Amino acid sequence: RHITELPLEGRNVANLLSLQPGATRDGSVAGARADQSNVTLDGVDINEAETNQLSNPNSDPADSTNALNLVPERSSVIRLNAEAVEEFRVTTSNPNANQGRSGGAQVALVTKSGSNEFHGALFEFYRTKKFSANDFFNNLSGIEKPALIRHTFGGALGGPILKDRAFFFYSFEGDRITRSQPIEIPRNVPLPSLGRGEVRFFGCPPGTAIDDCGESVPVTLQTLTTAQLNSIFPLVGMNPAAINVLRDAAARYPANDFTTGDGLNHAGFRFNTPLPAERNSHVGKFDFNLTNSQTAFVRASVIYDLIARERQFPDTPAPTIWSHPLGVAAGHTWTINNSMVNNFRYGFTREAFSQQGDSGENAISFRFIFSPRTFSRTLTRITPVQNFTNDFSWVKGNHNFGFGTNIRLVRNRRDSFANAFDNAITNPSFYQGGGATIADPVNDFAPISGSTTGVENAVTALIGRLSQYSALFTFDRDGTLLPSGTPAAREFRTEEYDFYFQDSWKIKPNLTFTYGLRYGYSTPVYEKNGFEVKTTVPLSEFFEARRAAALQGQSLNTPLTLELSGQANN
Repeated sequence: RHITELPLEGRNVANLLSLQPGATRDGSVAGARADQSNVTLDGVDINEAETNQLSNPNSDPADSTNALNLVPERSSVIRLNAEAVEEFRVTTSNPNANQGRSGGAQVALVTKSGSNEFHGALFEFYRTKKFSANDFFNNLSGIEKPALIRHTFGGALGGPILKDRAFFFYSFEGDRITRSQPIEIPRNVPLPSLGRGEVRFFGCPPGTAIDDCGESVPVTLQTLTTAQLNSIFPLVGMNPAAINVLRDAAARYPANDFTTGDGLNHAGFRFNTPLPAERNSHVGKFDFNLTNSQTAFVRASVIYDLIARERQFPDTPAPTIWSHPLGVAAGHTWTINNSMVNNFRYGFTREAFSQQGDSGENAISFRFIFSPRTFSRTLTRITPVQNFTNDFSWVKGNHNFGFGTNIRLVRNRRDSFANAFDNAITNPSFYQGGGATIADPVNDFAPISGSTTGVENAVTALIGRLSQYSALFTFDRDGTLLPSGTPAAREFRTEEYDFYFQDSWKIKPNLTFTYGLRYGYSTPVYEKNGFEVKTTVPLSEFFEARRAAALQGQSLNTPLTLELSGQANN
């Protein structure tokens, strides 16, 4: 009832953790970081297996803390539906041996069950932008208040299938969000003058001696035409293709923020980026009284979310997150006799998402002036975790003994396009001599007053030569060069085995001594397909050799050689 009645932002049950003493809003508890907490649902692991952070791609785009690209909400792989949670239990510190998988908070949740009576619930929440304030920088730039419509709805139904024997429970929660958000960092855009192939600066007219500029000749706003720039740089000239790109950008994205850029050739462009989201959470559970001493349950959780992320410009593709994790749990409880109880749980929890980038092409941009995309790249990850747990409780005299095991089989399959494409930039710093290579000839032709940075950036963009180029290569396991645009496909694996013993010894009615021991073993993470290497010389030996050379005042630069390693390579 408390979970249902407490005002939860976005109805996210995991936010209840922040109400515990010693817990912070980001999930850190009693000095332990957020990745040290352990979360279980119906006795099985629902942690994010790759990072173990209390977060996942099922971001809450209506969270006011989400400034850029939707900071993930605090949650677990399975986003918890408030209407489906029966129990929320937290041990913030000093857990017993049966819980202590990690040093942070131990969060245990239980899904509701059906009963001999039918019970149901319906809910709906609707929120608009009427009572929200505009962003400070939006007001400064004359941009309207971002859109915000959040529609959350759902319900639950539970009851008997066979009286006293079998029961069901089902809950659904949906979220439909129409929202826009001010971009935090304004986009660099060229001004119309730069789109015409002109460069503006404060200085003196062409032909003025540098020593006279600001002395006998006053400093005024100067404009160099394309023809004048071509005469200054006759070997390369201004690039008509680059000028066309800048002209189009200046027309499509008129600058509205002059707190960035030089204000003469380029400035900033602010807008409200649309961040629509559609989120769906299904939870179903069946409970069975098999005999007077045995019970069992099966629970399934399915989530399907589609969330937009921040785009580069209003008319460019929106990166999106398509998230579809699922979880299945089954359990059997056997009351062997009045003093012995055995609990077995099996869980299959699969994190699955695809972060869709906004570009599948080489990244080409004008440094400090204009970038047509964010050039975010697509990443797909599927991380299934199988979890087997068994807990045996034995009450003997004044002792309550506990024995158990927790086994996790973790797999991580990912396809990443992060290094699948090249990138190139018109960068003034990457000419021989740096930006002076650009500024000095202009200064000789028409003296520049003050900083030359704005001129260097603008002229470099008009010259339109890719002075900085990074070629990225993807190789197959045998060293074969794969075509550009090929993702890096990897599957990582590890297994974790935990065993524990504990005893709660009631020495006197007012004195209980609890003690125990937990042992955990995690196998080294390895790559299934053989994309794993090591140095031919152990790094410890290499370090010691360098250390010995340093003591002699020498430099050791022996090349390191890599060879295939790992389980897949024997």
